[in-house]
Amino acid sequence: MSTMLTVKPVAVKVTTQFSRSQFQKTAMTTAAPTARISTTIQNIQGQSGRKCMLTGKKANNGWSVSFSHIRNKKLQGVNLQYKRIFWAEQQRYIRLRISTKALKTIQKKGLEVMAAEVGLDLMSLKYTDADPKRKEWLVENGAAQPAKKDKRAPTGQPKKLFVPKWKVAAMAKKGGDQAAATKEFAEKWGMVVV
Repeated sequence: MSTMLTVKPVAVKVTTQFSRSQFQKTAMTTAAPTARISTTIQNIQGQSGRKCMLTGKKANNGWSVSFSHIRNKKLQGVNLQYKRIFWAEQQRYIRLRISTKALKTIQKKGLEVMAAEVGLDLMSLKYTDADPKRKEWLVENGAAQPAKKDKRAPTGQPKKLFVPKWKVAAMAKKGGDQAAATKEFAEKWGMVVV
């Protein structure tokens, strides 16, 4: 024969052992204001991680189901490609990150129509000029097309002399002519002795 135990709930009074400071009281009563972040395509164009710039497609949460029906979470990503697209109205190439579905839709609707639907400003994007009139004008006026500067290219001017402290200490320890050692060091590293 089995016996059943019954347990009666007991009310427990919880008291705070320490008094709260004024800061803790205000922090607990007032909630911090939540910042609203606008996630429209206009605000995040080109910067929004794995998202199509023209359709707004992004990854889908799904499951990978094994033969034994064990489920594991899986992200089903969008087939995104960086694509250089010709914008016929402005005679320029624009680089976009779009889904392959958007590529087909561009052929059907047109680039400007799709961009207008999403609110994407095509003029604000980087571009490569393809207008023959613009190229002729550049040749006539002797202006070169804008190009990125090579920051690592030598400037043509020799570097100013800089001898590290450890090198100065090593030269002093060796003894001999300090000026000759400094000049030799400068010539080795392409510096000018002033």
